[in-house]
Amino acid sequence: MAVFLWLTLAVFLPGCAGQKNLVVLMPEEGKTSGEVTVSNSQGSQVLKQPWEATKFSVAGGRPSAPVIMDETEVRRIFAGPLSAMPLPPAKYLLYFEQNTSNLTPESTALLAEIIEAINRRQPAELSVIGHTDTVGTPEDNYQLGLQRAGTVTDLLKSLGATPAIIETGSHGEGNLLIMTGDETPEPRNRRVEVIVR
Repeated sequence: MAVFLWLTLAVFLPGCAGQKNLVVLMPEEGKTSGEVTVSNSQGSQVLKQPWEATKFSVAGGRPSAPVIMDETEVRRIFAGPLSAMPLPPAKYLLYFEQNTSNLTPESTALLAEIIEAINRRQPAELSVIGHTDTVGTPEDNYQLGLQRAGTVTDLLKSLGATPAIIETGSHGEGNLLIMTGDETPEPRNRRVEVIVR
């Protein structure tokens, strides 16, 4: 079953025909838009594309045929509600040296950026999930994934991260980024996925 998110914004627009409701389907970063049906006693319209909109009179009347609105205009009309929305999740991949919980230098350099993302989202939620390549047993790799997640969590805390919620876990070798055979030392699979909400 597909899961989708959409945002419906309604405002009263002054006009010579009286007050109108405006409903706009907003895109969500990195996701395919769903659809929304706007209905009243006079009829309905289906919005299926990002920035698609329909209007209808407060006093009644069928919702108008959908039109694509200019993003800049939508953001101007809905500036207040949009400014109150939470920031989208920030996602990071941090990589590790083989068979260790030592971050690569490039990944260590990303920690400051993650701290900034946490500070911009207060109260923040943090998900830290460890992964491994296929070298070693599944049991050992699960534990190594946990160690990696713990290392990242401890480093972020030592740098001043104060998220309200921290979830840590491990997929071990069970959720490979790059599909490989058993006992394959693939650097891109030796990672921690960090999501800041």
